[in-house]
Amino acid sequence: KNLLEMADEIENILNDEAKLQETVDYVFNEADKDSNGGIDASEFAKNMKEVYENIGLPIPSDSDISKYMDELDTNKDGKLDKEEFKAYVINMLSRDKEAQN
Repeated sequence: KNLLEMADEIENILNDEAKLQETVDYVFNEADKDSNGGIDASEFAKNMKEVYENIGLPIPSDSDISKYMDELDTNKDGKLDKEEFKAYVINMLSRDKEAQN
């Protein structure tokens, strides 16, 4: 796919709640290595580094990843549930779209 098609595809996902939820479910299940229904700090760090590498952004430091996880973890239980993780997926899709333009 060329960059324009990819940007259009991302735009379609961001504007379609069903497609967005499907994407969130897929990425969540990929990141949830132990399948316990939550993304812990090590799973989140691994996923975030892979995503940044894939879209060509500088890989954030462990402390930045930790701070970001803390921001996303709104109920402060030390892991991200699917709803908390959704905010991360939307942010990553938006960044990926910007990287394509």
